[in-house]
Amino acid sequence: MIDRLERVSKLLNREISVILQEEINDPRVRGVSVTRVEPTKDLKLVKVFYVTLSGDPDPDIAKGLESASKFIRTELAKRISMKYVPEISFREDLTEKRMQEVDRLFEVIEKEHEADTGEEGEEAQNG
Repeated sequence: MIDRLERVSKLLNREISVILQEEINDPRVRGVSVTRVEPTKDLKLVKVFYVTLSGDPDPDIAKGLESASKFIRTELAKRISMKYVPEISFREDLTEKRMQEVDRLFEVIEKEHEADTGEEGEEAQNG
């Protein structure tokens, strides 16, 4: 079952990406890239995670994707052979932003650690 979900996920990812790049003319969704697709076990819903070129959250992009979802489902029905074409839910992929935030926090911790050990080292030499 897991292999089937992975295959379906890869297929949907590829096809949705192509549809977004080649078939959608809405300027709000230009520069959107699909990062991953997570179908539910029953394949009735698929969460499509995306990032934008700018990396900034834009409510217009979400609205554009939402308005394109019915068209995308129709195109998926033409392109892939599935008993049921899943409903599509678009979500901004925040993984990269979270990783950047974690990296930034590690840098702060490292600088604080260097400052602490530098001060202690000076006290030990003067003491």
